[in-house]
Amino acid sequence: MDCPTQPVTVTAPGGTFHGTVNQDSVNQDSVNQATATFHSLRYSHIPDPFTAPAPLDYSGEVDATTPRPDDVALSIRTPYPLRQELPVMVYIHGGRFETGTHADLPQLAGDYVLVKIGYRVGLPGLLRFSSSAPEDNYFRYRAIDDVAQGLEWVQRNIESFGGDPTNVTVIGQSAGATIALWLCRRDHYRGAFRRVLALSPCFPRDPFEARAATLRAALGIPLTRESLRALPPQRLARGYAALRKKYRFDIALGPYPLNPEDFANIPIVVTSTRQEFANLGARYDASPARYPLAYLLAPRFGMRRQAVRTWANFAQPGVVGQLISDSCIRRWVQQVAVGAPGPTWMLEFVRQGQPALHCQELDPLFAPGPLNDWLQEFARTGQPGFTPFGPEHAVLRWDLDTATATLTHGALDYVEQAFSED
Repeated sequence: MDCPTQPVTVTAPGGTFHGTVNQDSVNQDSVNQATATFHSLRYSHIPDPFTAPAPLDYSGEVDATTPRPDDVALSIRTPYPLRQELPVMVYIHGGRFETGTHADLPQLAGDYVLVKIGYRVGLPGLLRFSSSAPEDNYFRYRAIDDVAQGLEWVQRNIESFGGDPTNVTVIGQSAGATIALWLCRRDHYRGAFRRVLALSPCFPRDPFEARAATLRAALGIPLTRESLRALPPQRLARGYAALRKKYRFDIALGPYPLNPEDFANIPIVVTSTRQEFANLGARYDASPARYPLAYLLAPRFGMRRQAVRTWANFAQPGVVGQLISDSCIRRWVQQVAVGAPGPTWMLEFVRQGQPALHCQELDPLFAPGPLNDWLQEFARTGQPGFTPFGPEHAVLRWDLDTATATLTHGALDYVEQAFSED
């Protein structure tokens, strides 16, 4: 049965927004809490798919009652009646920089304002143009500029929705975590958020310049803004498919390189699931040849062959699946925790008797329960409530099945050693 709804209107500096109020059962005692939802608010002006966004200062009257997932926009969910100075969580979705939108908000459980920002994916969002056309700003990523514009919109408008613009926590998952961390760079950070929760960030293993020839050949054009604008969407999709096929166990497009030492002094909690992509290697790990296969594949995943034997002692039994997991996600988690100049904390999500896979932390993070309680406290106070990573490499292991936490040390040190260049 659908929840009953009623209209609600919020007038903000950016416009007058008409949303809906729902009665949602959001806690373990089955007490109904009303929430106001505003769908698909455009926060920028984008002249064409390959042009950087410009601020959208005023939208006029906006019907925000219906999701429009194809728009580059944001959605808001807030407790109702509207309150004041609630902590704000800005969620940046994942999807390998290929999929995902702002339209499907996670469930709201608690007293905070939740904003979900969408951004351009695929070639429009992440392709770096040819450096032979400097007017294209080839070093910029439009997906990241999109999110930056969304965060500026939040700063200007969120107070009208009950949020505190001085207490914004950015939460990114997978590709969204990559964007969140990139926005921590000193050349990007503009004070629009106070802290970051980066859930399973993923970065390409080598620069786009090493991959550009594959895409140029697939598209048959130079990689300039002017040339790409002229291509029909079907050609763009075929070109990206060719690139993705070649890098199916990597991030085909994404910000590069990860240099945590370039970050501003921002508190960061960085996380991974223990087995991330074990499912992708399950077929190979069922073979008695899984160890020789991991040894052969290691250089393709950025691991030194001489490190495979020691690494495998920690990675077993699913060595191929763990090779994918450690190369795509967990090496970057360790790199952020070790190298970021601000305070960092590390969480590792595990499960009882089965793999803890990519995305499995999302439901308990936003649904009622201990992990959501932790998230709310972190967003409200900025205190993670456990030991910082620090020189002893402290890691909090959170069991997703029992909701219990155990402090350990050096959980991902074996990953750092295996992927180091020494």
